Amino acid sequence: MIIKTILSITAIVFSLIMIYITQINYKKKNFSKLSYLLWIVIWILIIFVSLRPVSIDDYFINNYKIDLFYILSVISIISLLILYYISLVKINILEKKINKLIRAESLKDILNKIKDE
Repeated sequence: MIIKTILSITAIVFSLIMIYITQINYKKKNFSKLSYLLWIVIWILIIFVSLRPVSIDDYFINNYKIDLFYILSVISIISLLILYYISLVKINILEKKINKLIRAESLKDILNKIKDE
């Protein structure tokens, strides 16, 4: 029971931190509105699952015996979400930089063509 409480608190704190980081990345224009809303929904779902009533836990433990499996599943899903989120943010940042470089290069080409004429 103590392990579940610790895991739930950890998941809630983690989700709140990730909501904050998601909001920062959205304000920096690293996310579109759709991906921002998608990630906010995912983090809120993690909070919701972490706040589930004990009666639901008891039902699953008594009927399906998935206590250890549940803990490992939650840890692995959160780990995968972290890795995916970090890679998505880095990809979006790189995409912005590449677009900026391409635009600057094309503007240079246009200016050179204008000067040549």
